[in-house]
Amino acid sequence: MKLNSPMRWLVMVFLAFLAGCGGCQTGSSTCDSSRHGTQGCECRTSSASCNAGLACNSGKCEPCGGEGAVCCVNAAVTSCNGSLMCVMGSNGERCRNCGDVGEACCVSSGNQVCNPGGVCVSGNCQSVAALTCDDTGALYAVGIQDANLCALRVVEVRARSAADALDCATNSGMLAPGERVFEVPGTPITDYEMCVETEGEGRRTTSVRAFGDFEAMRCTRWTRCGDVGCTSVAYGACTP
Repeated sequence: MKLNSPMRWLVMVFLAFLAGCGGCQTGSSTCDSSRHGTQGCECRTSSASCNAGLACNSGKCEPCGGEGAVCCVNAAVTSCNGSLMCVMGSNGERCRNCGDVGEACCVSSGNQVCNPGGVCVSGNCQSVAALTCDDTGALYAVGIQDANLCALRVVEVRARSAADALDCATNSGMLAPGERVFEVPGTPITDYEMCVETEGEGRRTTSVRAFGDFEAMRCTRWTRCGDVGCTSVAYGACTP
């Protein structure tokens, strides 16, 4: 069958398009494997990860951490830029401008939450320290210990109750990372002599500072036994 001139022209254009396409496929195109993990491309298949500042969402890498964007993920820990808070909603974990003191509470998985140091009161985040510290309240001595439960120091705060004193000390910025309060205000620091025994050094007497017997034992085992650990730990100095 002979084609008239207009039809012949359309066929030629179509054939030229196919030749220039070089075997294009229908549907969404994919990035070369060398670009996996970059913005707009597939996540790395080995770990479902993306480059810094990007997060894997529905198999593609997209910017993370900004207002309304997906939360950034590093070592299974989520984060957002600045003071934004990562909250769980109907469309997954997203960064929202809420949760700081003075801002509206964030709604995450149906719960009203605030960033650390804040508590949700009537839909707004208020400072825990402002609610629990009271300049006109009673004076409480609160013990501070490290992650190994070794005693570090005692601080004084004013609050309306012992429970408020613990919250006040925890949320008023006086704790360094890894530090925590001892749960009984007014407890002094005690120096403990402890007898430790290791396979390499045998028995020896050491000392730790703690707020209680349990804390002294934990502090000793975690700080005086080395990498291999103690075969035994006892209260008091070692005896012959």
